Amino acid sequence: MIEWMQKHKKYLVVTIWISTIAFIAAGMIGWGQYNFSISGDSVAKVGQIKISSQELAQEYNRFYEAYAQAFQDFNEEQAKAMGLENSALNFLINQALLRNFALDLGLRVEDSEVIDEITQNEAFQNNGHFDENLYKNTLKENHYRLSDFEENVRNALLLQKITALLPKTITPLELSAVSSGLKLQDKIEILILDAKNIKPKISPTELKEFWEKNKTKYQKPTEFQIQSIFIDSKSQPFTPEEIQEYYNQNKSLYLNDKGELESIQTARKKIQKDVQMQKAQAQALKEYLKLKKGEAQKVKNQTFSDTSHQYSPIIMQELQKAKINDTIKPQPYEDGYIVIKLAGKKDARPKDFEEAKSEALTQLQSLKKIQLLKIEAQNKLDTFKGKDIGFVYPNFKGKIEGLDEKEVAELMAHIFNSNKKSNFAIINKKAVLYKINQQNFKNKLQENDESFMVNATENLKTNYLDQTLIDYLRQKYAIKRY
Repeated sequence: MIEWMQKHKKYLVVTIWISTIAFIAAGMIGWGQYNFSISGDSVAKVGQIKISSQELAQEYNRFYEAYAQAFQDFNEEQAKAMGLENSALNFLINQALLRNFALDLGLRVEDSEVIDEITQNEAFQNNGHFDENLYKNTLKENHYRLSDFEENVRNALLLQKITALLPKTITPLELSAVSSGLKLQDKIEILILDAKNIKPKISPTELKEFWEKNKTKYQKPTEFQIQSIFIDSKSQPFTPEEIQEYYNQNKSLYLNDKGELESIQTARKKIQKDVQMQKAQAQALKEYLKLKKGEAQKVKNQTFSDTSHQYSPIIMQELQKAKINDTIKPQPYEDGYIVIKLAGKKDARPKDFEEAKSEALTQLQSLKKIQLLKIEAQNKLDTFKGKDIGFVYPNFKGKIEGLDEKEVAELMAHIFNSNKKSNFAIINKKAVLYKINQQNFKNKLQENDESFMVNATENLKTNYLDQTLIDYLRQKYAIKRY
């Protein structure tokens, strides 16, 4: 699939997807934004093709932008840790290997082909016709020289020509081989053992030893002692004039499901609430100053732990950062605003044995139940008589008594990832013993399964051919990294 010069919100990206490896032929992201500890203009030479520091910076930018959009808070430190610069260079080396091979085969790109590719692209057209000024301005805005861009297009077309020589079709045998996994079906019988029926005996000594090994896990939560003042928005007075004024200044906030502006009558309740919240915030700011100076009246004293979910995560974060006697600025709370002063704090600390005894006993019992359940399952595996479920297959969606939908899916994954005729799977607090009594490849694929398998087979074959070609070219052409 080839996607040429698609406009993004912030920049134009020139992308050519070539097979599964997806050799991408450059990205218009404003090279030079990131600097590298490299000397000279070239960072590598592959056969007769040099890779410039400019190309590496540009490719790194494209990689970085892709990760930044996919993962929140992605930064340069993470990019360095994952070796993003090296990935970008390897990518360019693979491109250069293909270009060398294409040139050795006598493949060339004529100037007319480059011109056609650029002038026929919608990104550079006005009313269906190529606009030279638009073309030049677009490249200028993206900090891209005309000569560099046109050379990039030439290289991309050359890559397209070399990959066009690779076979794109799959044979019936190849499709059958890849599809066999989904066509496989097993006729099974199962027996479900439940851990709830197991009653492990635990001695005081065993419990004490378990606590000793795991006592750092049993902590008393952090405790906060606070003074607070809550301002309820519903108690704040308002006038019709205030409603009208607020609506006039904030009309864009009141849209219906169709994105249309609501009238003041339709949105009146929402406007009223917003006006009252605004007044509550103003009143809370006054109380904040009083509480900070120790002049506040009607203060509520309270003690709670950080596991009580008393307040929102934002308020709890502020309390965690606060020092004793710090006052936190007004925060939204329920239908109003709250002001909080941290009067005292007890940090999390380990529980002693008596305090952790009940919790430790519950966890040890749970572990012992699973251990005993596994032993029972293993002892019964060779002789058990189970319930005949019939034929199942990898994407089996049927019901099995005693298991919910998620547990059925886990059992199927266990069965079809195992090479044993009989085995057991621990799922939640159950042991599911199963025995395969019959097996064939007669499971009928659904229409969407067939389409998926065709695509999967094509991708597997293309990926294999691409990787084989790259491995061959790495032996054929010298690669020098500077």
